[in-house]
Amino acid sequence: MKEPIIEDENIKKLEAMFETRTLWDRIHSLLTGLSKPRGSREYKEALIELQRLMAPVAAVLIPTVAIAILIVCAAPTAGKKELLNVQIAQAEEEKELEETPEEIQQEIDQTTTDVEVAMDSVDVAVNISNPADTATPNTQTPTITSVDAVMDIKAPVMMKSVFSSGRSAAGRKASLAKYGGDAFTEACVMRALRWLATQQQKDGSWKGYSPADGLESTGFVVLTYLSHGEKPGSQSEFGKVVQNGLEYLMKKARKGQADAAGVHALAEAYGMTRNPNIRSDVEHALNLMADRLAETVWGPGREGTKERRPRLLPMTFETMALRSAKLSHFKLKNMDRALMKLKEGFLIQGNARLGGFSNDNYGPPNVNYRRTGIWHSMVGVVAMQYLGAVTHPIIEKTLKILDDDWEPPTLGSTDIACCPVRGNYWATMVFFNQGGKRWLVWNAQMKRVYVTGQQIVKDANYVDLKGKPCDIGFWECEDMHMARRHLGKCDPDGLKVFTTCYITQQLMVYYRYLPTSSKEAWNAQVEEEGPKAEADDVKVSIDDL
Repeated sequence: MKEPIIEDENIKKLEAMFETRTLWDRIHSLLTGLSKPRGSREYKEALIELQRLMAPVAAVLIPTVAIAILIVCAAPTAGKKELLNVQIAQAEEEKELEETPEEIQQEIDQTTTDVEVAMDSVDVAVNISNPADTATPNTQTPTITSVDAVMDIKAPVMMKSVFSSGRSAAGRKASLAKYGGDAFTEACVMRALRWLATQQQKDGSWKGYSPADGLESTGFVVLTYLSHGEKPGSQSEFGKVVQNGLEYLMKKARKGQADAAGVHALAEAYGMTRNPNIRSDVEHALNLMADRLAETVWGPGREGTKERRPRLLPMTFETMALRSAKLSHFKLKNMDRALMKLKEGFLIQGNARLGGFSNDNYGPPNVNYRRTGIWHSMVGVVAMQYLGAVTHPIIEKTLKILDDDWEPPTLGSTDIACCPVRGNYWATMVFFNQGGKRWLVWNAQMKRVYVTGQQIVKDANYVDLKGKPCDIGFWECEDMHMARRHLGKCDPDGLKVFTTCYITQQLMVYYRYLPTSSKEAWNAQVEEEGPKAEADDVKVSIDDL
């Protein structure tokens, strides 16, 4: 008779669990349970009941409080807050890209004395008594008043890529430590950038080998400043210098006069600033370049034909310009076809079986190819690296030739380097991209030659943004080919500009680009400003060309 009673009690307990209780019953149960000892069943049930009762209250209370806070904050101060945010963002960006960390600046300031001490122990002749170079430099640059001036429009998109993050003050510091640069190399770079600023002409250009080469030299000088992370129109020491140089290139581009180095500079400038004014000019120039390359028929360049003989130097600058366009996310109709044509042209000039590249004739280097043309192989390897063909067999075959024949860097001509400035420029890029022992050996030799070989101009009346007097410096080199290029009509000042740019860019190789052997070198990130900003990684590898 007891079993039915137990069963009835269990049924009643189950029914009680599903019984709908009033709010007051639940509150009474809650208060009663909380008064019980901790750990008891009644106390635990009271805690569960408390959570159930708080949920609807929180669902109403929290949004109400949030709305009230938004109403109070958005009232009369909305406009002022927006301006404040813009100013803070701008200040942070400029600080990141343009200011040198205090500890690095102190090291750079100290190196002027240290370099002089190092020079005393090295057998290198350095002339710093040229009256033309000790004269008061013209540091005033023309004011750009055109409606499409580079600095007039704030960039709607901020690029975080190989053009910005690696060239910021923090990025430069990290790359110097990682790849072998130091305060000595950066001191040389700063002196060179300051010297180049004193050489800028009133129209924003720089002298070239001859008056006809001003366009080529200007593009190369602007690339030198961009490599250091200097942005046009910024409040940095060189912002106005870069702006005026870019304005000159933009005007030439509108007239269809931009060369490969100038287009390369414009593409990188847009990649760093995302300025729509720059984009319109560089996109036009890039399309002209890509369209022309897409229709190119490689050949000996015979008269009466549409053939174009593959010339390594202009082709390499075209490669770099289109690669910059890739990383800057330009959508050119003939981009891929143009890159394929460039790779085809370099392979025509390369010896696939033995290695090596030629420039003096149509086709691969022959067995009697001139010894002083070995630097053409450096140019060919660089182009193949930046075309994404970093694993192509011709690269390693060519490097084995260079391992045996290529000499250490020098500021004087040798039996294989009648133009060592340009040869070493491409060699530095080749070895940096390859990395390993080749780069370690070359970098140590390169730094010694260039740091001790810079001609420093003291008391040049040059002051930085803080009014502090600064030394400036440049390089000269025995380059027979460049000096004789115009049959004795070479401009010595223009030759110094080119030489200084070639060497300065070598001393910025640590952060100018990532090594092509690294995966990151073929990825670009673009971050759009706004509440839904997201980083977008875009793969730009062209290994399959």
